[in-house]
Amino acid sequence: MKIYFSLSIFIILPIMVYSQDLRAFREYALPENYEARLALKDLITDPVQSISRKFHLNPVRTLRQRESAHRVKVRSESKAGSIYLLFLNENNSSFSIAGEGNYIIKRDYRDGRFIQIKVFIRNHPDCFIRLFPLGDRSTMDVILFSVPIYRHVILPADFLSLLTAPFSEVMALSYSTVDWSLLLYKGCEEADRKTMRLLNIIREYLPHIPDAEDGAMDAKGEYVSISGSRINTKGGLNCSGFSKWIVDGFIYPILGRFLDIEVLKEKHLKYRGHRWSLRYEQDRDPYFGLDWSRNLAISLQEAQSGLSITDPEIFDVRDVEFLRYIEDVGYPVDELKLLLYLETKDNPGNFFIGSLNSQFGDKPALRQHFHLVVLFPFFTKGKFRVAVLERNQETCLSSLKRMYKNKNCHIHLVRLNSSGEFIPPGVE
Repeated sequence: MKIYFSLSIFIILPIMVYSQDLRAFREYALPENYEARLALKDLITDPVQSISRKFHLNPVRTLRQRESAHRVKVRSESKAGSIYLLFLNENNSSFSIAGEGNYIIKRDYRDGRFIQIKVFIRNHPDCFIRLFPLGDRSTMDVILFSVPIYRHVILPADFLSLLTAPFSEVMALSYSTVDWSLLLYKGCEEADRKTMRLLNIIREYLPHIPDAEDGAMDAKGEYVSISGSRINTKGGLNCSGFSKWIVDGFIYPILGRFLDIEVLKEKHLKYRGHRWSLRYEQDRDPYFGLDWSRNLAISLQEAQSGLSITDPEIFDVRDVEFLRYIEDVGYPVDELKLLLYLETKDNPGNFFIGSLNSQFGDKPALRQHFHLVVLFPFFTKGKFRVAVLERNQETCLSSLKRMYKNKNCHIHLVRLNSSGEFIPPGVE
């Protein structure tokens, strides 16, 4: 009774001050398992050798809760000198480790001290918080899609009290510092439905789009080579031609034609590059992908709005909280999922063209924009997903990360508006 009373007093106070915003806590609330942790408080604080013996006799416990409909599975693991207590919430009759609201309590096996509490805040292994003891207080780190976005957030609560407290208490304690509505965002239903409908249309056409090393459709819909705009009798699209194919699907219903390739090849020398790269514009064309992606974004917006746009950087994804933009380079590939998550929350329903770039050559070494991908981020059932389209196939962010992580690759994004009708350019 004493524990419940103290928690209720704690939660009432912030509600009086932040009632409007704390109502959002219920909207974004995680599945709770504090009842299970409270019921096993003695076990959590037992000497670690005693915990091991008890779980040896009873390896898995499944508890029902009164205030939450889901069950909680409790088990223990030992690894590398530590013992872990796992409190796993039931989700669709399963108990995955990386599930929303799951707690993992870590203790040192030698001296029994508590090291940390890890709580998953989304159904994703790379989205979690960590709580650490700090005297009579605690600290918290927040990791979102592998990127630390909050570090050393001070919580005015003893670490031992957080072992059995509701997660809503952690949210209330950190309210003034941490944007929980951002961390637990579940998507925009209308925009996400539209993106999924668009993707389904494109996916039907992907198997029928021929591939080519140097190919695109010209303004008349004929296959040509991008380098010389010659007729390509074999037909086919490369990554640049494919990104144009996507944008042409929005352009044609408005203009009754496709985009001119020469317009998309325009170089914006005043806006990118440096005196070293200028010497190699003809031979190496190091910023081709950047110019092409910016020109696609400009062309689409001009068609949609009927207005002329003179700033080629206006659709660059530059100002994103927690992340640092590098001029004409973008962001590390490792940060792409978080980048798209943050962008999609602020601009639901948009899609993006990414220009992958890295250092190439040694006489001299230049940053080369060498590959384009089209990215469609969306939420489904609260889970964040990204469809990666490159050339004539659909891949994924994990594939991009595996392929380019160790090459010091970055990706530059431009934002495109997906409003209006989409008619896939004809393919045989």
